[in-house]
Amino acid sequence: MDYSQISWNNDTFNKAIKFLLAKTFDLREGEYKRAFLMQLNIFLIITTLLVIKPTVNGLFISQFGVESMPLAFVIVAICATGFSVFYSKKLIAIPLHLLIRRTLIVSVATLISFGILLSFNILTNWVIYLLYIWVAIFAVLSASQFWILANMVFNSREAKRLFGFIGAGAIAGGIFGGYLTSLLASSIGTENLLFVSAFILFFCIPITQTIWRENISGKQSVFTSRSLPKGINDNPFQLIRKSKHLTYLAGIVGVSVIVAKLVDYQFNAIASHKITNPDELTAFFGFWFSNFNVLSLVIQLFLTRRVVGVFGVGTSLFVLPAAIFSGAVLILFAPSLFAAIFIKMADGSLKQSINKSSVELLALPIPLEIKNKTKTFIDVFVDSVATGIGGLILILVVNAFQLSTNLISLIILLVLSAWFYFAMQVRKEYIHSFQLKIKSTEKSTSNKTIKNSDSILNGLITVLQKGNDKQILWVLQKSLENPNDKLFTPIVKLLLHHNGSIRAEALRNLYFYRNSSLIPQISGMINDPDQEVKIRAFEYLMAHDPENRISIMNKYLNDDNYKISGAALLSLASEVRDNPELKKQYELRRIIALKINQLAAEPHPEIAHEITKILLIAIGKGNIVSYFSFIENGLQNSHPDLVKTAIVAAGYSMSPEFIDRLIQFIPDKHHFNDTSAALARYGVEILTILQTQVELPNNLSISRKIPSIVANIDSQKSVEFLFKLMDSEDFQIRQEALVSLNTLKIKFPFLHFDRKLVIDTIFEEVNTIQDTLSILYLQSKLEQVVPTAVNEEIIEARKSLIILLERRLDGALNRIFSLLELKYPPEEISSAHKSFQSTKLDIRISSIEYLENILDSRLKKVLIPLFETTTLETISKETLKNLNIHIPDEIECYQMLLNGNDIKIKLAVLYLITQIRGIQYLQLVQNYVNNPNQKVSDFAKKAVQALTA
Repeated sequence: MDYSQISWNNDTFNKAIKFLLAKTFDLREGEYKRAFLMQLNIFLIITTLLVIKPTVNGLFISQFGVESMPLAFVIVAICATGFSVFYSKKLIAIPLHLLIRRTLIVSVATLISFGILLSFNILTNWVIYLLYIWVAIFAVLSASQFWILANMVFNSREAKRLFGFIGAGAIAGGIFGGYLTSLLASSIGTENLLFVSAFILFFCIPITQTIWRENISGKQSVFTSRSLPKGINDNPFQLIRKSKHLTYLAGIVGVSVIVAKLVDYQFNAIASHKITNPDELTAFFGFWFSNFNVLSLVIQLFLTRRVVGVFGVGTSLFVLPAAIFSGAVLILFAPSLFAAIFIKMADGSLKQSINKSSVELLALPIPLEIKNKTKTFIDVFVDSVATGIGGLILILVVNAFQLSTNLISLIILLVLSAWFYFAMQVRKEYIHSFQLKIKSTEKSTSNKTIKNSDSILNGLITVLQKGNDKQILWVLQKSLENPNDKLFTPIVKLLLHHNGSIRAEALRNLYFYRNSSLIPQISGMINDPDQEVKIRAFEYLMAHDPENRISIMNKYLNDDNYKISGAALLSLASEVRDNPELKKQYELRRIIALKINQLAAEPHPEIAHEITKILLIAIGKGNIVSYFSFIENGLQNSHPDLVKTAIVAAGYSMSPEFIDRLIQFIPDKHHFNDTSAALARYGVEILTILQTQVELPNNLSISRKIPSIVANIDSQKSVEFLFKLMDSEDFQIRQEALVSLNTLKIKFPFLHFDRKLVIDTIFEEVNTIQDTLSILYLQSKLEQVVPTAVNEEIIEARKSLIILLERRLDGALNRIFSLLELKYPPEEISSAHKSFQSTKLDIRISSIEYLENILDSRLKKVLIPLFETTTLETISKETLKNLNIHIPDEIECYQMLLNGNDIKIKLAVLYLITQIRGIQYLQLVQNYVNNPNQKVSDFAKKAVQALTA
């Protein structure tokens, strides 16, 4: 036998399989094992679920009757809500891989235990009821854990390419599990299916351990690890409540769950009435659950894109409720088994296909991080509450009013009316959000207004065809989250756009479209004058021309044009960053080493300079640890342009070893913007290190810049961090923190700003203003009564203090307006603030009148009189009395100022006391001799010396 021929055949077969996978799913070297293990994992999980779900439904209905299901829905909702809170805390305290492993082990043991108890008829009623509740929780928990793990195993670009392939495993598991149940239920008995499901689920344990060990454990730092939700946090309820868009989306999810429970009850009731044998009922459920999955797959593959593309998202939202409406009417007048199958099929097949795609597209205006936060809340809490409501409705109509199964359709039709309402409202809210964003990107009022369209997709297309550059870029960036075939053609046309940024963004979008090939056209864009376009072109070719990837890279990495070879290198570095096997295959480390060695021989210094910059970015993007020293050398370079590039490269690397070095660049105004962006790339984990910097003594040059860095980090923890800085002793830090809070509010509008905290901070500023007004009044009086023969130094010292107090007054007023922008629409408060700063009295008064109409009663009562007082030319004793402001004596006045948190005013007070030389101030000054702030301490010592001389 010719073994070499067999080996050659096997090699050819493997290459053919890899080619097919690359062409169909865009799997690449280094991804096969990860992708297949994850696909197998979800296949086994869903297979298990589709075995135990029909099993428990059959057992429950046979044992308790369908009339017991409503109460079970309520109990499931209560247990699921309580468990989700418990699980959320565990997710924070226990590493994810341990939590998943323990969950799987406990689940396998639980299934075996339930199987043994049922086989020996031990506590049968209790066991079946507990099993029903446990299956409902397991269904949510297992899927949630899997997709959290998937987001850690794959980066965002890999996820967009591979999640469809992995998700096919879930559909296959649904089909296989259901048919397996229908085949085995009659032959081995329903209760024995629990042992089958435990056997299937057991294999998820070693698979999960392998995935974690080979792809996550020890491979990433805290900064480079992928996003892991830490329980249900960042107050998702507030995020939903403050957004009409999110509220309506949550409403759709809620009513769809209620309708699903009512439909589920009708389906189970009619089926159990027609099929009385428990094993046959289990087989029936398994068979039809698989059929629903098959139909859902067919609709997803062949109809979803066409329906959403042709009719638009607005119309597509009504497909599922309309189909359920038809089924409900059918059951109302002809409650047959066919009618029950039809309505359940409508819910089971359309929910995960057309309806899911429509809802995802409607969520486009919502920032991705906010969607992730609120999705957990909606999936767990909204789903659980809606399940409970569905159960309570059924208890009411079945037990209290004794409505027959077919009359439950009337309740379904009533709830569907709420569904239709939410669908219409969320569509309107989307169009409103879309229009606001488009208007905000207009350069001037002379630009054409984009008209509303009956189809949201048509509206996006209109912008891509007729919008200005900023509008087009915004739509391209948003469409990345949910690529749609209908956008393909207008995006392709943008490849000829005059703006290089738009051409690059169009290529970035086309990267994720697998249905058409533009290889010849995009190959020509390698010579585009814009460097970013070159890079995006190479990324597209690597994704869409798998059989020629290596030859393309080998050709262009050595191109004589350093810009083309550089673009090829940068695209390659981005693609292989998290893929060790691809790094080896393309020999990225060797390529970089070769190009570094060639730098010395480059005869043109300017070209060597540009190649150095390309290498810096490539090392950072590719996370080539062995050449981090090259970045370190760049950070120490004497040429500002190379330092700038090295800073950017360090940010791309997200390596902890560069953090201290980057922090040293914070005070450098020439490099601050790049340093800020680089540190922000490290994400929310960098806040702990920045907090340490703020707490260091004599570190103001860095501390004062930190708030503006935090303003680039989209996290609720950034808000909390900046609010803490509002208590800083340094005026500039407080001011920068407030400015950064406003920046966060504008850049990330879905972040939550605690209204109570905002109001409390406003009242602190009010107290500051009141104290300042009283002290200013006293100091002005003292200035007037001082004899002209007195020491000139005292006069100047008092004038300096008064100037600082006036500045503090203005600063406090400005901060109040900035704080109001965190509570009210920023554009309204900003307009009022500008008017309030006018030199014309009538305009300032108009501003106050405007504020009186928008502020709530509590704020209005305090702020309006204060604003009116600041418009006066002079402040009298009577004015302060009307405001209930206490006027202190001189010692009390200085005590108040020294107890404050403004360093400059403290120094001015100590200097004034030094000049006055009044022994009555000695005890007061001695309290500040050992002040932690060195300047305050030094000034206090000088004052003590002057007072005791």
